[in-house]
Amino acid sequence: MRSITHCPSCQTQFFVTEEQLNKHHGQVRCGQCLHVFDAREQFVPLDEASDASNTPAPINTAQTAEPATTSFDTAELKAKFASSSYTSNGNVFIVDDQPYNPDNPPPKATKKSTIKPLSGKSSNVLKPLFALVLLLAAILQSIYFLRNDIAIYYPSIKPYLVKICQPLTCSIDLPKKIELIVIDDSDMQEDKTYAGLMRLSSTLINQASFNQAFPNVEVTLTDVEDKPKLRRIFKPNEYLPEHTDIANGIAAGEEIKIKLAITTGDIAVAGYRVFVTY
Repeated sequence: MRSITHCPSCQTQFFVTEEQLNKHHGQVRCGQCLHVFDAREQFVPLDEASDASNTPAPINTAQTAEPATTSFDTAELKAKFASSSYTSNGNVFIVDDQPYNPDNPPPKATKKSTIKPLSGKSSNVLKPLFALVLLLAAILQSIYFLRNDIAIYYPSIKPYLVKICQPLTCSIDLPKKIELIVIDDSDMQEDKTYAGLMRLSSTLINQASFNQAFPNVEVTLTDVEDKPKLRRIFKPNEYLPEHTDIANGIAAGEEIKIKLAITTGDIAVAGYRVFVTY
């Protein structure tokens, strides 16, 4: 059954069905002025469906065109409410949820951003990559601290290590394994020409299978009770022959003959000791 209701704002009259009113609790929107109202409270008896001057008021149905009193563009209306929950009945729009209030429009939906954790696939890729970086860092660190030993056992790599060390302000030093430097055939005699001058002759042997840095030679003169009376340390440039390339060190298995002169002055000496140190 259809009833006639009218908009309390613009007085336009419309046909509505009971099914439509029950579905939306009687709430409708005027297709003329867009005013929302309760259709049940604005029912018009069929015999009074006219204005005060007895001029028939336009009654709109779902099949009729727009009200004669307006040139409202229904296509514009549909576009305007495309994002809202409305159903239309001719020029009456039934409100599905809450009445529309132009002074207090519903809040716009806000887009929420979320931070998603790394997927299992990405995590599986990063783990071996991170492990590889750690492994490379450990290898480079080991090369840096063991560069001297690497140069000993892999002499062909030494030139590359030297180049790497240049920007890092490090150096590749010769090995200093003092236990592999042996003193052999040592002898000390008093000079026959100069009183108080002792002459030491000895041999240094590098028993290592690689070059080593030349050691310092420490000579200690003792008295008859074997107590130290004089001590002197000779550096490589003091006991080696001129033009010796000290930077290359003493070669593997090489023997170096040394001769040293020590002035004792008035101190009486009866013995001596010879050591090699770094």
